[in-house]
Amino acid sequence: MNEKVLPGQGLGFANVLLAPQRSDIRSRFGDQIDLSTTIAHGVPQIHLPIISANMDTVTEANMAIAMALNGGIGVIHRFMTVEDQAQEVARVKGYMRTIEDDPPLLPETATIADAQLFLNKRPRGYVIVYQGPLFSGAFSGIATTRDFLVEQPDAPLSLIMTPREQMVTVPQGTTLEDAVGIMTNHRIEKVPVVDGDGKLVGVYTLKDNELFQRFPHASLDREGRLMVGAAIGVQPNDRERAHALENAHCDLLVLDIAHGGLDYTGEMLNVLKNEGGIRTPISAGNVATREGAIYVRESGADGVKVGVGPGSVCETRNVAGAGVPQITAILEVAEAFANDSQPLPLIADGGVREPGDVSKAIGAGADAVMIGGLFAGTEESPGEPITVEGTLHKMVRGMASADALEARKRIGDTSTDPRKYAPEGKTMLTPYRGRVEKILHELASGLRSGMSYVGAHTIGEMKERARFYRVSPGVPEQRRPLQ
Repeated sequence: MNEKVLPGQGLGFANVLLAPQRSDIRSRFGDQIDLSTTIAHGVPQIHLPIISANMDTVTEANMAIAMALNGGIGVIHRFMTVEDQAQEVARVKGYMRTIEDDPPLLPETATIADAQLFLNKRPRGYVIVYQGPLFSGAFSGIATTRDFLVEQPDAPLSLIMTPREQMVTVPQGTTLEDAVGIMTNHRIEKVPVVDGDGKLVGVYTLKDNELFQRFPHASLDREGRLMVGAAIGVQPNDRERAHALENAHCDLLVLDIAHGGLDYTGEMLNVLKNEGGIRTPISAGNVATREGAIYVRESGADGVKVGVGPGSVCETRNVAGAGVPQITAILEVAEAFANDSQPLPLIADGGVREPGDVSKAIGAGADAVMIGGLFAGTEESPGEPITVEGTLHKMVRGMASADALEARKRIGDTSTDPRKYAPEGKTMLTPYRGRVEKILHELASGLRSGMSYVGAHTIGEMKERARFYRVSPGVPEQRRPLQ
C-alpha cells in the first residue's frame, strides 16, 4: 500500500448499523436507561447528550434555554460583540434558578420606563427597589410588571411599588417547598428571603418552581441555574471574551476553530488557562484524527470536539478536499484516549440527520452529539420564519460561509479579504419545524431505542457495548431526515 494512503476504511453514519445484542431492558422509556453524560471535565453532568451548535442561525439565549430545560445544553455562538454574547449567557443563567441570589435591583428614583428597559435585558417580571444611590442589602419595596400599568412611564418606582412594610418575606434557610406554600397562602408570586438583620439574601418565585416541576430533568449548575456554553475563537479579543463569559457564569467555553490541530489551539489554551487564569472548563476542536485528539489533550483542554466536514452546511470536504467520515473520526479519537485514567469527554460535532445517528455516534465513543442543521428551522433559533411558495422556512448557514465571513468582519473578528476567501460553508433555507422540544423528544426516543437494542443502561455502557456492521454498498440506504 502507498504510505500516503492511510489504512482502514472511512465510515460515515450511513455506512454502519448497530448490531442488536441480548438485552434486559424491558422498556426504552423506563428508568433502566439513564441518558446523563459528561461533556467536559469540571462541568456538571447534563441529562440528555445533545448540544445545540454554536452557529449564528442556531444558538442564542432562546435556544440555549430550551436545550437546558429539556436536559441538554446550548453553546451560544461568538459572532457578536463580547458584551452581547455575555448578555446572552446572562439571560440563560437568569431564566430559572432555585433561589435568585442576584435579583434585579433599582433605586426608588428610577422610573417605570427605566425598569421596563432594564427588564428587557433581564426578563424576570419584577424589580426590588431600594433607597439611596447604592444598594446595601436593605430594600424599600418591590415593583412588578403589573404595577407598571397604573402610572405613566415617567413615574418613579417609589410611587407604584409595594412598600417593604406590606411585603411578605421569609427568613434565610427557608426551603423552596416551604416558600411555595407561603406564596400560595398569600396569593403572591415572589417572596424575598432576608437574613437576621432584614437584609436581602435572595428571592423565591413561583415561576421558578413551576419550571422545576415542568422540567425535572433540566440541566442545572451547582447553584440551581440553567447551564449554558459559549464559543470563543483565537483572535486577540477572545481573551477578553473568555473573561467576560466566565464573569457571566458560563458553564463551558468551546474553543472552536475549523482545524483544531493548528498551533493556535495550543497557544490559546495556554494563554487562557495558564496566563489568563480562566477556570471555566474548555472543550477544544475540531479534530478528526488520533493525532489531533492527543494534541488537544496535551494542550490542556477539558474536552474535545470531533468533526471535520460532516455538517449539512459544511463544504470543507468539497473546497479543501480534507476531512474524515464521522464514525471513523469518533472511533479514532475515542481510541486515542482508551488507556487514559480520565479520558477527555468527546463531543461529536456534525452529520446528525436522523435519530439513529445519535445512537451510532455514542456507540462509536462519543459522550454527546452537537447538532446544527436540524435545529436551525425551529422556533427557538435566531431569525424569523419566511414564506417560500406557501411554506415556512428559516435560514441556516455554515460558519465558514461567505455570509458568515461578512458578519465576522462587521464585529472585527477577522481580517480575511473576502476576495481571496474560498467559502467552506453554504447558506440555505431549511423547513420550519416548530419548537425544538419536539425534535429533542424524537432524538431522545431514538437513542433510548438504540440503547435497548444494544442492552446499554447508560451512556458509558453504550460506548463499551456497541458493535457495528458495515453496510454493504449493495444495500439501499434508508436515510429518513427528521420532519
